[in-house]
Amino acid sequence: MNVNTNQAAGFLIARTFPQRLGIFVDVQNMFYSAKLLHQSKVDYGRLLKELTGTRQLVRAIAYIVQKPDVNQAGFHEALSRFGYELKIKELKIRPDPEGRSGTTAKGSWEIGMTIDAVMMAPKLDTVTLVTGDGDYVPLVECLKLHGCRVEVVSFERSTAGELIKAADQYIPIQDSWIFKEKKFEALPTGAPGVLGSTASGHTVFEGLPRDEDLEAESAAAAAAEQSASYGNLPAGDDDDDAQPPAPRGSRRPDLGIFAS
Repeated sequence: MNVNTNQAAGFLIARTFPQRLGIFVDVQNMFYSAKLLHQSKVDYGRLLKELTGTRQLVRAIAYIVQKPDVNQAGFHEALSRFGYELKIKELKIRPDPEGRSGTTAKGSWEIGMTIDAVMMAPKLDTVTLVTGDGDYVPLVECLKLHGCRVEVVSFERSTAGELIKAADQYIPIQDSWIFKEKKFEALPTGAPGVLGSTASGHTVFEGLPRDEDLEAESAAAAAAEQSASYGNLPAGDDDDDAQPPAPRGSRRPDLGIFAS
């Protein structure tokens, strides 16, 4: 039995054991990982269902950083209907104080997500962190000290090795939890429901961000990578929302990701 099979078997057992569960989703980390590694999007409805199993879901919170000029109202509405509580902040774009590349971008839910998880820990048996960002290792250790079982769910290729090691269980994103962008089209205006099926059997999602709206954000992130050693980002800023994940075998100082 290989590692992934072992992980899957352990996950099946874990999600059927009586537990009070809290799920915390780093949406930006998931977006860039799915986009750049798989040219796909995350099926957040399926993700929530699979992670919950028969456990008692206490809270499921999606942390979103939104670009000011991108309207994601439909996406937010869809997440709410799936059962997520949304926490949203705008990406702050401001002039580079050192004038090296025009502007800098800042926006992260790391502190907010950490505070929420720690505050809720006494009411939870298991905490599921949906992120690959290694900056959450101290949160994992803190939650374990509070007596919580900690699961980390993410795309393995863009996940910090130390985050995987710190968790009680690591669960890789399954192929059935994502979908290819090119196989999906927006539902017609007024179409009923969030989920449906096309003639070819593919699921259709209403309210997901349009590719043309998000391509500009992705292109801006790629341009930022080409600047001199991230010289446009102030030291200490957490910009995992504005940058794509690292390729395997490298470490991104702004993301804290080891992809081994």
